[in-house]
Order: sequence, then C-alpha cells, then structure tokens
Amino acid sequence: MSLRPALMAAVMLLAACGGDAAKPAIDSAGLVTTIDSTADTVSANTAGDVPAAAVRTMAKEMAIAPGLDDTTLFTDVRELKVDGQGRMWVYDPGPKQILLFSPTGSLLKRIGRSGAGPGEFASDGGMAVLGDSGLAIWDSQNARITFMDSSGTYTHSWPTPGGFNTFAGLITDRAGAFFVKRPVTPPREGEILGRMGLVRLKDGGGFADSSAAPDLIVPRESYVASNKGSTSSTSSNYAPAYYWAWHPDGYFLAANGGKYEIILARKNARPLVIRRDPSPVPVGDEERDIEKAGITHNMRNVEPGWSWRGPALPSTKAPMMGLAVARDGRIWVRVAAPSAEIPVADRAIPEDSLAPVIKHQTPSVYEVFEPSGRFLGRVAFPPKARFAEAQGDLVWAIVRDADDVPSVVRFKVVPGFK
Repeated sequence: MSLRPALMAAVMLLAACGGDAAKPAIDSAGLVTTIDSTADTVSANTAGDVPAAAVRTMAKEMAIAPGLDDTTLFTDVRELKVDGQGRMWVYDPGPKQILLFSPTGSLLKRIGRSGAGPGEFASDGGMAVLGDSGLAIWDSQNARITFMDSSGTYTHSWPTPGGFNTFAGLITDRAGAFFVKRPVTPPREGEILGRMGLVRLKDGGGFADSSAAPDLIVPRESYVASNKGSTSSTSSNYAPAYYWAWHPDGYFLAANGGKYEIILARKNARPLVIRRDPSPVPVGDEERDIEKAGITHNMRNVEPGWSWRGPALPSTKAPMMGLAVARDGRIWVRVAAPSAEIPVADRAIPEDSLAPVIKHQTPSVYEVFEPSGRFLGRVAFPPKARFAEAQGDLVWAIVRDADDVPSVVRFKVVPGFK
C-alpha cells in the first residue's frame, strides 16, 4: 500500500522542519524505506536497486579449514550453530559427532559418537543453542532430543515421537520454547505430506500444539513425468517459491518469492509486510537451454520418451531465492543476481553422459532488514559459501573449496551496517 497524498505531504513537511521521527530510514546505498502504519497491516517499502559500488562484501576473520586428507577435524559439516560466547558447534555426519570450537577456531572438545546410548548420536535432525550456551540436538533416528551443558557434557534427553526426519528441524526462541518441524496439516491435492510447520514440545518431549506460517498462494509451474504408478515432478530453479521462517521473538515469517513480499505475523502487534521492487534479473538463453535439457533428462529417467510439455522456462529469475532469520532477529533474504559462468576447469562432469554439463551458477547475494522492516543493505557472499548464522556485522558460513572440502568461516560485513 502506498502512502496517501495527504500523509505523504505531511511526512515531507515534517522532515523538512527537522522532525527526525518523520524521516524515512535511508540506507548507506541511498535507498529509502517508507513505513506506512495507517492500515491494519503495517507496510515497509524499499524501492530501487542497490548500486554495484554500494554492495557490501565480507572480510574473512577466522577459518577452520581442514585439508583434503586431514582427519584431525571434521570430515563434513551438516550443521553449524554459534552460541552466545561466539563458540561454534559443528555436527559431522561421518562419525556422527559434534565438535565444539572456540571463537578463535581452536578445537575445544569432541562430543559423542555413533550409537544409541546416552550422549551418542544416530542423526542430526536439528541443533538449537540453549540460553546458557549449552546445546540441544534432535536425534530423530534415536527418537529423542539430547541436551548438553556449556562444556558439551551430556545432561539428559527427552524421548520424542519418531517417524519423521528433516534438516535444521529443531527450533527455539527467546522464551526458551522448543519446536520441531513437521507436517501439521493434511495433504492437499498433489501433496505427499501436508504443509510443514512447527510442533511445540512439552517439557519431557511430548507433542503439544502445532502451528503453521501464513499460507500464501505462490503460482509455480511444474513439469511432471509418470510411469507404472511412479510420478516425478520438478520446477525451474528460477521459478517463484514459498518461504517461511521462525523469528526468535516467537512468530512466523512467510514470503512470496515471486513478489519479494515478506509477512511478519508479529506477536501482540499488527502484521508487518516488507516489500521490495527490484529490477528483473534475466536468465540467459544458454542457461535456459541447459536447464531445459536437465529437466528433460530427469523426466526421461522416469518416463522414457518424455517430451517437453508445459510452459516455457522463465526468462527472468524470481526476485527471492531464500529466507533466514539471524539470532539477533535481523532478516536475511537471498536475492536473485545475474548468473556467473563457471570456469571450464571447475565444471562438474556428470556421471551420466546424457546429462547436460552445468555452466552457470547464481552468486549468493543477500539483502538484510531490521525486524521493523528497515532496509540495511545488500551483501555479496564469497563463492560456495552457505549462510549459517549472523549477529550484527558478523556472519558465519560453511564454505566449500574446489575439492568440495568444507570449512567453517567467520566473516565481517564491510562496511558494517549502520
């Protein structure tokens, strides 16, 4: 919703007279966030594109980087959590073990091993930092949540209903409540599972009430193949998608990735909608042709002789590509960016000779907002870096090298957010 003319004139007049409360928030890139609180839903609108010269970068502060044949640290990183002391808890899925590192990257402790006994793990369905800097991990295969104190010592566990596993599925908030991600609605037509949401846990691990993020209608074209009762469907990597997240203050966020529209269903306050209207990001002809060949190849693995049916692939990317909420409550939105060509030497050669070689990749670029909706800036991530956590100007990421060996890296956003 746009400001009514009378209200816009009042805002401009007060700003000219020096009334700070009436000034729109201006990012260092020059973008203005306009807040309209005149309706039942508060809206925060930030128009315009961030100039390339104003895109923030990330400077490496610390890295835990084992070598290709190094067995003294982790072999892989499934999940990374950062506690209030800045220590890093890393789950290694190989030995099924948690490694605790100091803020400087020194290994403090190896925690647990593969098994079903107290303090042992069979899986990582999600980890959550406790208020005292301890940790909880949902071990869905062992059907329990295991708790550790700040030293990494096992304290107790809660049995939980089994039968479902997901990634990063244990959630907490500032009030200390625990939730697990699970389907919380009956399946709709075409769905195998219902909508994903959160189930609150009682003390002891039993299920209490469940809830789901606001349900937004996001049109998304699918391509379907069927054969002998087996059905497979897929969509373009650049098609609009639905995203949701849980805020540490205890409420849902939901987003329509095709509109760049994020709803904050705030507690004890009117809903807030964050809106952006960036310029479209095109998908090149060669990139579309390669994606079409990849979809066709995958569909023919299910239905031999499958030919293209359905709409053409999108010529522009959906503006939103991901949604995350940092522990400080700021909102990190992965946004569309022009694709970069992968150097020939770095292109993965498919084992199946009929599959196309991927020649393009989308850089990881995020836009960051305060929970009030104020736009803070755009941040470009290094290649092969996956967002894990953020606090203020600090960002923790899992970064993979050319050999796909992971490292845990702490970056600082440069220049910092105002």
